[in-house]
Amino acid sequence: MYGDIALKLIIGMLGVLFFLRVSGKAQMAQITPLDTVSAFVIGALVGGVIYNPDMDAWHLVYALALWTLFNLLIRYSMRSRFLRRLIKGDSVYIVRNGALNLKVFRRNLLEMEQLRTLLRSKGIFSMFDVDDVRFETNGEVTVSTKGETAESYLLVNNGSILPSSLNNAGHDEKWLTERLDRLGFREIGNLYCVEWTPAKGFYIVSKDGKIQNGNVAMTSDSVRDDISA
Repeated sequence: MYGDIALKLIIGMLGVLFFLRVSGKAQMAQITPLDTVSAFVIGALVGGVIYNPDMDAWHLVYALALWTLFNLLIRYSMRSRFLRRLIKGDSVYIVRNGALNLKVFRRNLLEMEQLRTLLRSKGIFSMFDVDDVRFETNGEVTVSTKGETAESYLLVNNGSILPSSLNNAGHDEKWLTERLDRLGFREIGNLYCVEWTPAKGFYIVSKDGKIQNGNVAMTSDSVRDDISA
């Protein structure tokens, strides 16, 4: 009996490590809703099988393999803009230009004291010092204080435009496609990511490794060569 529990425990540990590697989570630093569900399910699977004498180690292997495949299917489906927003959610501004966005604030079931606690954890003790506060998908906040340099915006992620980021940047899809076209990027689906910083311009990486950094174009291979030099 004890040997069977030990075997299941070892298989469970190896299975969870394999799941984290396959799903791209070497460490679960940023917890999204999908990560939370995965953690609960894996814990229930491993714990339920280990202490159930009617289930052997192969049941655990099968359950972990099935859940890993299902999880990968969900992550693949998140390439769809609608499903990604439904599963992962969006980061939203709860404070913009020093003004509290009460609609977003209440929709996320926040209270003022919660916000003040989060700000204090960032070393900010007064709303007078706050310019922007973004509520991230993992429940953390990103704070821009007054006088800071303008932040950057991720406008394209894995070939898909992020409407919420475009809206936060104060632009629309027409503006984005026109500027990308001027830079020689006509198919947004071929872009891995597009970041825009008001003071510096675009940082673009295409899926074939081409990088556009402001006015400088390079390849991912040349970047690796520069780092190793």
